[in-house]
Amino acid sequence: MTARYRVSTRNAGNHDTRQPSLDTLLATVASRVRIEAGTELELDEAIYFPIDGIATLVLHREQTRFQIGFGSRGDAIGIQKLFVPEFAEISAKVLKSGSFICVAPQTLRRLLREDGELRERLTHHALRAAARYLEEAARTVALSLDRRVAHWINCCGETLASDIIPITHHDLAHTLGVRRSGVTVALHVLEGARLIRSTRARIEVIDGEGLAAFSRPPLS
Repeated sequence: MTARYRVSTRNAGNHDTRQPSLDTLLATVASRVRIEAGTELELDEAIYFPIDGIATLVLHREQTRFQIGFGSRGDAIGIQKLFVPEFAEISAKVLKSGSFICVAPQTLRRLLREDGELRERLTHHALRAAARYLEEAARTVALSLDRRVAHWINCCGETLASDIIPITHHDLAHTLGVRRSGVTVALHVLEGARLIRSTRARIEVIDGEGLAAFSRPPLS
């Protein structure tokens, strides 16, 4: 962990120490599994609650893909479909190997009918996640490709709490829903600005503040 990420506040507001964690509430009906980086999560088969694993999230609308952030501890990947069935399709791919709590959708539906407190917590969680996904999709659409790439790298570094991001140009292009050649050009732009260093399967952030500034929309 680098000095830039020594303190992480992501999802700090998602936990209420006065309430049992979702891990505890779901322990009797869920399975805890380790999932390796590069694995596509089967969102039709389970809702995933990350413990120490991290996944990239992509929203699909018609032929367009929008990178909408990351799923890490405190998130419930795939939960929005239980509460907002018409919500756009989401796919998730594990970025950092780790443990996930997995619950079958039909099991979770039964629990929601039986447990009002759990239903209230997860409803709030699902609606907040859906709003966050749409906000992130709208933000990235407004950015040029080089700024989208910079934004993804910056957010990924914050989520991983690391300046080293293990990803290939191909996988980054797939995540962003763009051509690999466009990602390669964007990475060259960021390298030329001395913000990152990119190799075949790794991106290293060398100027985090500069990268964050570059990833913001230009002032009109």
